[in-house]
Amino acid sequence: MPAKKQVAQESVGQRIRALRLANNLTQDEFAQQLGVSRSAIAQWETDRAGQVRENLERISKVLGTSLAYLVSGETGSLQGDELALMRLYRACAPEDRQILLRTAKRLARS
Repeated sequence: MPAKKQVAQESVGQRIRALRLANNLTQDEFAQQLGVSRSAIAQWETDRAGQVRENLERISKVLGTSLAYLVSGETGSLQGDELALMRLYRACAPEDRQILLRTAKRLARS
């Protein structure tokens, strides 16, 4: 039986913001990489429409994620420990997410 796909309750904007922060990008840096204004990023992250749909493919590439995850929060390809880590990460407050990311990066270098 195939693994059941997991869908997050976050909005597209919340996922964009979380991934941008996970990549240690400011709104200005992210905007430069996408060729859009910082205010466009702010609008996307607060779910105030803008041109987010037209830019989702580029956003996913810059943030290193799948289009499916950005659009629906789908994590169907994650299993076991990876899925458990993703769930724990999502349950954390934003400042705690940053601590987890720094720790994971440090451990990955070891």
